[in-house]
Amino acid sequence: MYVKLTLMVLYILYNTFSISAQTVYTRQDSLRGYLSPLRSCMDIHFYDLSLRIDPIEKSLKGHNQIHYTATEMHDKIQLDLFSNLILDSVLWRGSVLKVEREGHHFFVTYPYQLIKGEAVSLSVFYHGQPLNAKKAPWDGGWVFKEDSLHRPWIGVACEGIGASLWWPLKDHLSDEPDSMRMTYRVPDPLSAIGNGLLEKTERHSDATSSYTWRVAYPINSYNVTCNIAHYAHITDTLQQQTGVLPLDYYVLDYNQKKATEHFKQVKPMLRAYEHYYSSYPFIKDGFALVETPYWGMEHQSCIAYGNNYTNYVGDFDYIIIHESAHEWWGNLISTQDHAELWIHESFTTYTENLLLEYYYGYDASVQYLMFQRQRIKNADPIIGPLDVNFQDWKGSDMYYKGAWILHTLRNTIQNDSIWFGLLKSMIQHFGYKTIKTNDLINYVNTYTGNDFRPFFQQYLYQASPPLLEYSIQKKGKLMVVRYQWVNTHSNFTIPLYLVDSQTWVRPSTNQQEITVPFVPKKRRLLWDTKSHYFQTREVSY
Repeated sequence: MYVKLTLMVLYILYNTFSISAQTVYTRQDSLRGYLSPLRSCMDIHFYDLSLRIDPIEKSLKGHNQIHYTATEMHDKIQLDLFSNLILDSVLWRGSVLKVEREGHHFFVTYPYQLIKGEAVSLSVFYHGQPLNAKKAPWDGGWVFKEDSLHRPWIGVACEGIGASLWWPLKDHLSDEPDSMRMTYRVPDPLSAIGNGLLEKTERHSDATSSYTWRVAYPINSYNVTCNIAHYAHITDTLQQQTGVLPLDYYVLDYNQKKATEHFKQVKPMLRAYEHYYSSYPFIKDGFALVETPYWGMEHQSCIAYGNNYTNYVGDFDYIIIHESAHEWWGNLISTQDHAELWIHESFTTYTENLLLEYYYGYDASVQYLMFQRQRIKNADPIIGPLDVNFQDWKGSDMYYKGAWILHTLRNTIQNDSIWFGLLKSMIQHFGYKTIKTNDLINYVNTYTGNDFRPFFQQYLYQASPPLLEYSIQKKGKLMVVRYQWVNTHSNFTIPLYLVDSQTWVRPSTNQQEITVPFVPKKRRLLWDTKSHYFQTREVSY
């Protein structure tokens, strides 16, 4: 068997990709999710975050220097920081600015109007105990745990809930800094691992050390991370088309031998992803896995790994292949609104299938898709309401249904040269940018020369998949099959394959019929359900 996916794993995947319901949107939701004039007036270029972390007190103390360009005249801006953290001051040009707090947000007022195009630098000082995650990474926050030797083992995961739960910033996905520096000061002999490359390590007289990391690329805020433990450092390299890629693995010191063997799968995985998409997109920062006290997260160039060195999918570890695929879908290409996270999760989940196809063939990929199909709920549309920091995902549809949407699109295009060219072209066109769903749909239409708006409208904005009603009438050695879509837009169309008669049809909302050789019901395999995602209902006309 190509895919070793146990019932236990299916249970885990089914139960972990859900978030508690949120039915009423408040002003706090709008302040978090809406790009108001107090946020759109600034274009963030650089964050310089400096923190001292106390593992015993479970506290943070430090500041973030924020560099931005004024895109409009303004004398007031909105920044974000959770209310349980104490805001000490905001400094600009040596002066303390007026600050007003409202929940998890605060408003900074300048003494006069800043002009459009002006370069601005201000520093936000703060301290306090950050939110503790109850079930990271799905319930966001800091994770203060111990390793098996009862030593501190600390991490953070904040997708959805927001990076402002632990550092002050413009917490909106649409505006990524061009680069970022982060300095973490921790007690010796602990080490602190961040995103990108380690610029320097500084020892202090109070038995603490500072670790300064820097990313050379745009980074979305929830990807910024801090990991603290007794880490061992494993190094390797991989030759890519764009150069030599550094590979760094930070693991609990007593897991070094196990990790060295287990992480050998990284190279074949990255070769497959390079084949389908491009070379690793953050080559100057390197590729890194860091062992964490929670399952995993796609932290850019510092992927959180906590899957206990277990392979679920063929010879691959689910967390490694899923979170690493996010380096292209989610990190290189990022959505502008949480309601459209399918851009991250659907393409990433589909990439798992491509990895299996690359090494084991198309049939193995389809087998994996059929496992995933059982987890689709069709409870709600994949895309939620915009501008309110939507997190009301009731299931795993943006993962598994999303992968099936892309598989269906591939088999609707019916030309793998175009399909794989489209994937690689989207990586090149949207790389290092934040996008909206409509940006992606318009690009698919332009590249293919077809209008797929009804296709995406059906699959992304409606909960129910296409429903095909059909009837069968026997006529001697033949049978008449009548069929039509009953819940789709009038322009919706995908090709369907009648397996028994080896015939392709294109149903519409108008009833059609086809006459094919009769096959007894017990042996009948009418519709191919392995190439497209739809539902059927047999009726009598």
